[in-house]
Amino acid sequence: MAEERLVILHIATSKDGFIATLDGGLDWLPGPTGNEDYGLGEFMETIDCILIGRRTWDVISQFEEEPFTNFERHILSRKTHNAVDLIHDLKRKSGGHIWLLGGGVLNGECLQAEVIDEIIITRFPIELETGIPVFGKYGIHLPDSWKKESETKFVGDITQIIWKPFAGLN
Repeated sequence: MAEERLVILHIATSKDGFIATLDGGLDWLPGPTGNEDYGLGEFMETIDCILIGRRTWDVISQFEEEPFTNFERHILSRKTHNAVDLIHDLKRKSGGHIWLLGGGVLNGECLQAEVIDEIIITRFPIELETGIPVFGKYGIHLPDSWKKESETKFVGDITQIIWKPFAGLN
């Protein structure tokens, strides 16, 4: 049997742990500067499937170019999908890794259900003070069952942290 695909939450947050303003806005999030993409290009070479919450999709689908057309894409709504069941099914299929793109509700449900295999958070030095927490109703903090795998500092006080669950927990 083929090895299970990994589900990786790769997301940007404000310094205080929010992924968007309360109205879902991303205007606070600066784009890459120069040739720096914070590892996103390399990461995208490892995936072939993206899971996006419906409200997040409503925001990013307004971008000039339709994003993620080259990937198997699932737009999830709690009213029409059981995200955890879908993820279990997708993990058993052959292919590249699965990018969990959010939003907060979807991230929190997946974290609670322990279906995330790795979390990559790129934290920008902007404080929103309020907004949509990275893990929805579960807040901005990871449970103690996760450990910091690595930390990379970029120009402009941007930090990327990779988290993995303790062995045997996921």
